[in-house]
Amino acid sequence: MEQLKTQCENCAADQVYLPGTKGLSCNYCGHFTEFKTEETAANEANEELCLSSYLESYSPLPEEQIERHIVKCSGCGAQPELEENQESGNCPFCDSPIVVGQAQSKKLIKPQGLLAFDVSRSQARESFSSWLKGLWFAPNSLQKQITQHEKFKGIYLPYWTYDCETKTQYRGQRGDDYYETVTRQNSDGESVSEQVRKTRWRSVRGEVYDSFDDVLVPATHSLPRKMLYELEPWDLNNVVDYKKEYLSGYVTESYQVDLKEGFIEAKDIMKPQIERTIHRDIGGDRQQITSTQTQFSKETFKHLLCPVWVSAYRHKGELYQILVNARTGEIQGERPYSWVKIGLTALSVAALVGIGVYFYQVNAGSV
Repeated sequence: MEQLKTQCENCAADQVYLPGTKGLSCNYCGHFTEFKTEETAANEANEELCLSSYLESYSPLPEEQIERHIVKCSGCGAQPELEENQESGNCPFCDSPIVVGQAQSKKLIKPQGLLAFDVSRSQARESFSSWLKGLWFAPNSLQKQITQHEKFKGIYLPYWTYDCETKTQYRGQRGDDYYETVTRQNSDGESVSEQVRKTRWRSVRGEVYDSFDDVLVPATHSLPRKMLYELEPWDLNNVVDYKKEYLSGYVTESYQVDLKEGFIEAKDIMKPQIERTIHRDIGGDRQQITSTQTQFSKETFKHLLCPVWVSAYRHKGELYQILVNARTGEIQGERPYSWVKIGLTALSVAALVGIGVYFYQVNAGSV
């Protein structure tokens, strides 16, 4: 990961990117520094790169690379980079202590664009508070997370997006429904007619085409994929060109899922849409797909960063993580259960039931 800070031109204190703006705010004096606008915008965020050329012979230009100094967390496998002159710290993904050892220097594909933070830390905590109110039997350790301001870490997560065209040849079965009249006798011995649905199947084969744009794949193993996908959608139409100032005051993770692995996952994401297209092409009332063969062409990709607020904590030795989409406020989280609270509630319910039964019996006996 990379953490960047810039100095305030007013007091030389650290400045951080202010969510929802295009500038930096000073932590000390509150001075706001707007980003300098470049006369010739590169518009790199929307530039599609040829996937096959990167996979077959990856030799990017120096300006297409970025160097990261990586320290691997022994607790969860994340790759955080500590601040300058810092000898220890805590992993933002699992809260495990990290001691500086031998950092690895890697040259990676530079992000082309990013979605800047739009939800502030305080707004993320409010979303967490609302989410927590809807949880039954949450332990006190989870509730304390709201009061621990520093537990919410702003992190830019790496993503790949893929575009491609597909041609799929398929074999399957088409089912057309029809009805037959069946006569039977009811319990009174009377003849009753009814329509029974049946299906006539026939073999089919064909070829379908699909076009995919910005299939999004998380390039991190530091967080559960199910939670990451449930944080979507991301407003990719608002992606801006990569600018290091946007990273100021936040942590940026280097990708752990490489370009080839990401495309394999993207193919799995594309599969349901291809199957829907085949079902439409088969037609009829029912469809069965027996085999498919898909060819991919015009494959391109982009490397983007998406912002999240992460709060990690441990309860009885188990790791739990809370994620907040820093664009929409959408929250996804893991939660433990307080068995003490569940037990007390069960005892209370049992006591109320017992009291109710007692008074019912007393009233019934007095009648």
